[in-house]
Amino acid sequence: MKMKYLATILGLFLSILAIGCAAPTVPLVTRVIDGDTIEVDIAGTIYKIRYIGIDALELDDKRPEFCALAQQATRLNRQLVEGEKVRLEKDVSETDKYGRLLRYVYVANILVNAELVRQGLAWAKVYEPDIKYQDYLEEMEAEARQGKIGIWDTSKLPPIEVENVQITDIFYDGLVPNVESDEYVEITNLGDQPQDLTGCVLRDISDGYPSFTFLPYILAPGKSIRVYTNEYHPEWGGFSFEYSRAIWNNTEPDVAALYDNQDNEISRKSY
Repeated sequence: MKMKYLATILGLFLSILAIGCAAPTVPLVTRVIDGDTIEVDIAGTIYKIRYIGIDALELDDKRPEFCALAQQATRLNRQLVEGEKVRLEKDVSETDKYGRLLRYVYVANILVNAELVRQGLAWAKVYEPDIKYQDYLEEMEAEARQGKIGIWDTSKLPPIEVENVQITDIFYDGLVPNVESDEYVEITNLGDQPQDLTGCVLRDISDGYPSFTFLPYILAPGKSIRVYTNEYHPEWGGFSFEYSRAIWNNTEPDVAALYDNQDNEISRKSY
C-alpha cells in the first residue's frame, strides 16, 4: 500500500513538473527581424510574423538616409515587443506568399502595427483582403505626416530628382456603377533612365484630397504605371488610392498633380 501511495505521489509530481516545463502557448517574441517582421514561439514552434497593413523600409536599402530610418523602425519594434508575450489577431489571410503568418500584434494594449505608423517609421499599406483596421492605420499615418516625423520628415531625406515623368492620362469616367473604382491616373517615364518615385505624392489638387504616396519604387524607362481609385492591377504596379467613392469629377474637370519627395511639382494634368 505504501509503495502504491509513493508511486501515485511520484506520478502527480512528474505531471506537475511536465506542465511547468511545457512550452508557452501564449506567443513569446524571440526575435525582431526588422520594422515589420518578428519571430514568435508558440508552444515550442517558431513562427515568422509579418505585420498586417504596414510597410517599413528595408535594412539593406543602399541609400544611407533610408537605411537609417529602417534601423529606427527595427529599434522601435524591438523596444516594443522583444522578449514580450504578445497577442496575435488574424484578419482574413493566414499567411503571405513567403509563408509568414499575417497578424495584428498587440503588446499590453498597444497595437504595434499602428504604433510604428504613428511614429512615422512605417507606411500604412493595404494588402487586400486584410483591411480590418486600415482606416485606423491611415489615421495614424496622417498624424505622422502632419507632424513631419520619421519618413515624413523630408528635411532629413535627400532630394530625389525626378525627370521626364509625366501624368499622361486620367481615366475619369469609370465603368463601375456609383463608386467608379476603376478610375485611374496613368504616370509614364518618358525618358531613357530609371526614375526613383520614392516619396512622390499624387494628389487631386482640385479638392485637396485624396493623395497617394509612393513607397520605394523605380519606374523603368518608357514604362507606365496606374494609380486606381479603389482597384488593384499588378500589371500596372498594383497602386490604389483605396478610396471608397469616385475621385475624378465627370462634369467639372479636376486636376491631378504629382510632387517629388520635397513637395516640388513634377507634373500636372486635367481632362
